[in-house]
Amino acid sequence: MRNIKIILFITILFSVITAFSCNSGNSKSDIHEKKSSGIDNFNQYFPIKDGNTWKYVNEGDRDETELYVVKTTDLKKVDGGIQLKVSTFPYLTKDNMNRTLIVKSNGAIEINDYMGNSGVIIPAAADFAKGYSWNFGVFKGYINSDNDTAVTEDGTYTGCYYVLITDGFTFNFEMWFKEGIGIVKWGSNRTNPPTLKAQYYVLTGHILN
Repeated sequence: MRNIKIILFITILFSVITAFSCNSGNSKSDIHEKKSSGIDNFNQYFPIKDGNTWKYVNEGDRDETELYVVKTTDLKKVDGGIQLKVSTFPYLTKDNMNRTLIVKSNGAIEINDYMGNSGVIIPAAADFAKGYSWNFGVFKGYINSDNDTAVTEDGTYTGCYYVLITDGFTFNFEMWFKEGIGIVKWGSNRTNPPTLKAQYYVLTGHILN
């Protein structure tokens, strides 16, 4: 009888230890999955997932239609963040050249050799606040408003952040960021000599994965 009790005790103890080990393993797995699920999306003002797409067209009455499609591809982990390619990054250059971006671990988005400059082109989400400014090579960026409205062909977006990037002399670049969507409107204009008519580009559609 005593031997039976000992065997029964050992069996119960083994079952408890096994159950505890399984629960611990599941907890670690859940934590890992949660971390992995959000790793591609550090900045909600320019959401990064493979295949995210933004389509733009020149605004208003137009004699000629200009189209730009920004699509993210080839995301991969690198030291300190995520590297990705975009089919174009026309917001300052109005070109259709493929570009490489780095999303730093704090959410700041960097670009290299863009109009001869390198560094942070889009601030970290934590820095999106009216009055914030940063340097991008010879340019300086300013967040001048946190409650602008942008009328686009994809809808009217309220509560936008209005960003101005300028060298203070020749170029002014304007962007309207909507949290959770990205850049919904932008303009790229010369100030010296001045552009005869300011040209803006608006969102016509977007795909966020």
